[in-house]
Amino acid sequence: MREWNDIAVFAPPGDIDISTLPALRAEVDAALDAGVRRVLINCQNVGFIDSSGLAFLLSRASRLMRVDGMLSLANASPAVARFIQIAKLVDVLHVTMADRSPVPTLAPGEASLWSRSIAIAEGVENLPAYRHRLVELLDQTPMSRDAVFDLALAAGEALGNAYDHAGGISCMMGVRAYRDRVVVEVVDGGAGFEIPEDEEPEATEERGRGIKLMRMLVDSVEIFRRTDAAGTVCRLVKLI
Repeated sequence: MREWNDIAVFAPPGDIDISTLPALRAEVDAALDAGVRRVLINCQNVGFIDSSGLAFLLSRASRLMRVDGMLSLANASPAVARFIQIAKLVDVLHVTMADRSPVPTLAPGEASLWSRSIAIAEGVENLPAYRHRLVELLDQTPMSRDAVFDLALAAGEALGNAYDHAGGISCMMGVRAYRDRVVVEVVDGGAGFEIPEDEEPEATEERGRGIKLMRMLVDSVEIFRRTDAAGTVCRLVKLI
């Protein structure tokens, strides 16, 4: 961080997500408590911002606005800038999936073109590596770069929930590619959670936006309790 009187510049070394947010929050809040009124986040090394990072940035921007201050992002990549544009809609508009065409049912017996199963290590600091690993896998598909980013970000939200609510215990990420879609499933070993597709999750200042974002970023989001053991399954479908 660099400061000039009431101005502070922060340069996160990587993604702004559930794994890196505590350190960034501590630095930014210390600066705000010291009287800083202009905060600049240099996103040169930021590839993703998840819902927890977004909620933090929005809450601190609101705090600064109340004292005639400002928070802004610089050097954002096109993908990060696009996410910020999408995320603003989440907070400004009530978004539902009612008008989106249902995802076509797979033909009986249709096999995936390829599949991968990845065991997720405990420790939220591993989250960025798995999100970027998914991007590498999706590069094998004909998905557009925007679609790859959207699915990777949505999967990161699902993984973030698994870490947040289950500590990453017994967590797996499965990826299956079909002719017309990619399916990502994040499975954890926590207490179990489910939410109907037409139900709006409760949101607080810094929580509750993850499911909204997933629903905007992909074509289908199913969140339900496991039947084979304790835990939750989050199934994401992105059409190609």
